[in-house]
Amino acid sequence: MRIAVTCLAAFSVGMSLAWSQEATTQEDLRQGHQLAAMFCGNCHLAAPDQPNEPVLNPPAPSFASIAQRKGIDPGSLQKFLATTHRGLDKPNGMPYPNLADYQVKQVIAYILSLRK
Repeated sequence: MRIAVTCLAAFSVGMSLAWSQEATTQEDLRQGHQLAAMFCGNCHLAAPDQPNEPVLNPPAPSFASIAQRKGIDPGSLQKFLATTHRGLDKPNGMPYPNLADYQVKQVIAYILSLRK
C-alpha cells in the first residue's frame, strides 16, 4: 500500500511540474509576443497584430522569416540579441535591445514559435 501511495504522490508531483512548465511556456510565448510587438515592431514586422507598421523602409526582416532561417536556434538568437549591431561602420544597424535575460528568453520563445 505504501508503495502505491508513494508512486501516486510522485506521479502527481511530476504531473504538476509538467503542467506548470507548460503554463510557463504559454506565458513566455504571450509575453514574448507582447514584447516583440512593443519593442521590435518599430523596425520589424514582429507580430501580425502589432499596433503599428515598421518605420524602416524597407523594414528589417520579419520575425516569421527569421524563424525559418537555417541555423536559428535559442543559442544563436541569444547571441544575436546580446550583441550590438550598430556602430560607425553600421549606423543603421540593429540597436542593442536592452532587455532583461528573462525577456530575451520570452522573445526567443515567441520567435521560435513562428516556425512552420
